[in-house]
Amino acid sequence: MYTFVDTVTKEADDNSERASRLQTIFNGVNLDHDLSDQSGDFTTLVISGRSNLEQRISTVDVPGMHGVLEANEPTWNAKEITVKYKLTDQTKEGFRKRYNQLNNLLQESQKKLAFTDEAAFFYATLSANDVPEETANSIVAELVFLCSDPFKYGETYKSIALKIYTWEAYKNNKWGDFIGN
Repeated sequence: MYTFVDTVTKEADDNSERASRLQTIFNGVNLDHDLSDQSGDFTTLVISGRSNLEQRISTVDVPGMHGVLEANEPTWNAKEITVKYKLTDQTKEGFRKRYNQLNNLLQESQKKLAFTDEAAFFYATLSANDVPEETANSIVAELVFLCSDPFKYGETYKSIALKIYTWEAYKNNKWGDFIGN
């Protein structure tokens, strides 16, 4: 009969699991990482609203005309992004401390909000931390962020102009040699 020997420690397994799941980053702080330790954790469960876009369309009623007349070019409304999360701790005191840390980290206005599943971010302000009744040291709640600027941002790239238009002329060079800082 064969026996199984686990060569991976529980702590290493927990860290690799945490690294592979969806995480929330606000103002440069990874909430899933910084609010988690051996006695409790913050876990991002679901994110909604980050792909939603809604246009504001001004219209004018014109007598005798079917429908309406669009008065000008539409503009984009602000968006809300909701992060459903789970917060746990082994003790009530630890749970309250962890919640206080979370609320402290979310006080800034129009800061970068990002998620680990894509290299993009939004400028966001926390508008609500919607917490149900606290009946245990484990709770599922929602953070609601207002993105007054509804657009998603990412890394910017430089364009370069090449003087010679064949790959042969540049085959031994690195792109960094062409791009000035």
